[in-house]
Amino acid sequence: MKVAVIIAVAVGTLLVILIAVMMRRRGKGEVYLGEEYAKAELAEQQRKLKGDGGKSPMPAVKYDFWRGEESLISPVKNSLDSELTELCQRFAQSDEKVRAKMRTSISLEEFYTLLSFSNRSAVFALREQNVNWVSNGLRAIAMIEAERTDFRDILMSLSLLYHSAKRIGADANQLFRDTAKLSEPNVATLLTGFISRPPEEKDLRTSWGYDEVETAAGIGFIRWGFEEYHPTYDLKKIAIDIAATVAKDKYQPSSVEVAVDLPSVWLESPENPSLKSVLKKVRAGASVQGDLRPNEHPSHKSQVLMVFLVEMEDSRAAQELLVMSRNKRPTKHAMLGVSEGRLFCLLIGESFEQGVPSFETSESLQRFSAVMTEVLKRY
Repeated sequence: MKVAVIIAVAVGTLLVILIAVMMRRRGKGEVYLGEEYAKAELAEQQRKLKGDGGKSPMPAVKYDFWRGEESLISPVKNSLDSELTELCQRFAQSDEKVRAKMRTSISLEEFYTLLSFSNRSAVFALREQNVNWVSNGLRAIAMIEAERTDFRDILMSLSLLYHSAKRIGADANQLFRDTAKLSEPNVATLLTGFISRPPEEKDLRTSWGYDEVETAAGIGFIRWGFEEYHPTYDLKKIAIDIAATVAKDKYQPSSVEVAVDLPSVWLESPENPSLKSVLKKVRAGASVQGDLRPNEHPSHKSQVLMVFLVEMEDSRAAQELLVMSRNKRPTKHAMLGVSEGRLFCLLIGESFEQGVPSFETSESLQRFSAVMTEVLKRY
């Protein structure tokens, strides 16, 4: 009986590893290719097999993607932030043996709750000009085992906290060195290694793909692509308004990004021979992605709404893109183009799972026509 259990556990572990090699999963159901995450899953399974982790000190709840709590654009402080702040302070005040025990008892999934807290802390530090948020965000990272995460996610959180520390006038290097003393060796190496990076590799925008954005709630962080970006309109604000419009519909925004392009594949067609020349007139671009809410469709995880926004050199070029969007006759996805002045907006509804049809049709997307036009008109 005992042998059978061991074999069953081993087979289950192997399946987890194989799946993780192919997919990197986040709390909201996004899927990414990721060998590093596969390694983290393996380490987590090994921890469970040992069975000596003990009870986790983490709160029973986590940040809710569907309520927008993973977004860094305009996060709102909640009770989980308070609970994790207290936990981070207790961790920092504990001796090395207790810290190690706490760390071992925390699951992989809970590590990502700690990373979300760190990211949110970077935002709150900027808004309140309060270094305590940076300190607690770093302490949350000190509670993590690098082996049971994708180390790149730790580095991303470090980039946000480092940026915030510098922006509020704190000694970022010393904060990182102090945190390294509380961390396990691999995380300590990430902390000290970050300090030694040249300035350009610490730059939040050019190296880590984030930029500050002003919102009604205060400063936040918005994703930053690496395409040419020379807008005369406030595309950040327009993109955030578009995301708010998407959120009022059937989708939860999962990404809002500026300095991106409009992929030509969506408008390529024999009827659009001048597409490449028109796209050369793009001054700047932004994008919003939304995930279909669970109550809307049994296969909601496969459904995505993508919105591409571009500012063109002139209104004629924007109109040309609008005509091209109407010329294209997609067969596997739904599409809607909207134009106002020099702004053009393209909405794509698609299923990325083979054999599962798109939740949206080009007819159903028409419900966005008036509201998106109204958003563009405001600018």
